[in-house]
Amino acid sequence: MLNEPTTIASVARLIGETLDAEYAMDAAPLYRDLNIDTTKFFRPGARIVFSKMNGLWRRSAELTKDPEFGLKVGARVGPGDFFVLGHAWLASDTLHDGMKRLCRFINVLSTIGGHMYIKSQGDSYTLVETGNQRLVDPQQVAMDAGHIAFLRMCDFVTSTKVRPQSVALPQSASASPVDYEKFLECPVSFDAEAEVWTFASSDVEARLSGAVPDVADATDRIAENYIASLDEGAIAQDVRQALIQALPSGHVDQETIAQKLYRSRSTLQRQLGSEGTSYRQILESTRQALAEKYLQEGEYTQAQVAFMVGFSDQSNFARAFKRWTGMSPGEFQKAA
Repeated sequence: MLNEPTTIASVARLIGETLDAEYAMDAAPLYRDLNIDTTKFFRPGARIVFSKMNGLWRRSAELTKDPEFGLKVGARVGPGDFFVLGHAWLASDTLHDGMKRLCRFINVLSTIGGHMYIKSQGDSYTLVETGNQRLVDPQQVAMDAGHIAFLRMCDFVTSTKVRPQSVALPQSASASPVDYEKFLECPVSFDAEAEVWTFASSDVEARLSGAVPDVADATDRIAENYIASLDEGAIAQDVRQALIQALPSGHVDQETIAQKLYRSRSTLQRQLGSEGTSYRQILESTRQALAEKYLQEGEYTQAQVAFMVGFSDQSNFARAFKRWTGMSPGEFQKAA
């Protein structure tokens, strides 16, 4: 799929190392089956398409049958596994500075479209991650790995252990048997609208002994350039976001989207061409990504999914989905 989201390749290596160390399992067959290039594992900044990484997470969790698998992967993370973001984190003046860099450079880790921000609330700070802009969602074990990796990154830079005052998670309490309060070392609530980590201001604002402002500034510039190299193009991204909003209405012809973006049809076509893509390609890839997301969630009928991605009838949607994936929508749901 054109411009498919990607993730940092080092995580695939950590999954394999965890399978070997914790379960005496060889990840090589998984890498081969998913066509994951293992030569990328030690190449700084190398990336793997999200669909392959998500498949690796899913199949690894199925093989281990361990609900804590993601937590064990996260426990192996080091700053170098996050490429330039890890180095920027180590050089930050405070945890607040580090968290701001995490929000700013989250695409270093994954480009699936999540949004993260930090805000002050009295004597605390909240770090918030929302997934409402994601085209696709990661496996739960991947999110679990991220939780523990984040705490490990805090431990790398603080002289005393810092833990959140509370954490709110979007999933239901019954979604996983994992004892999150044990691993996150704080009260945890569920069914939240967004993932929210609350920290004491005194912990977040405390000066870090490893702070190196010049190094932090330099890594910021490297991270900005790296992320810019990942972007599919500013205009293409605007088109994708406009399509996500417009698809349920069915009004997704190029003329309509161009008007929403305050451009003529010919100008939009020319600008997309300069970014190496076309309106039709973006429309197809956006529809496919959303359809796969909705079918995986299992909350909608196929007819509803067809409507949500801009098809007037289910049969046309089924034909398009077969062309995109080689499977019918029903077959895709069974395999998800």
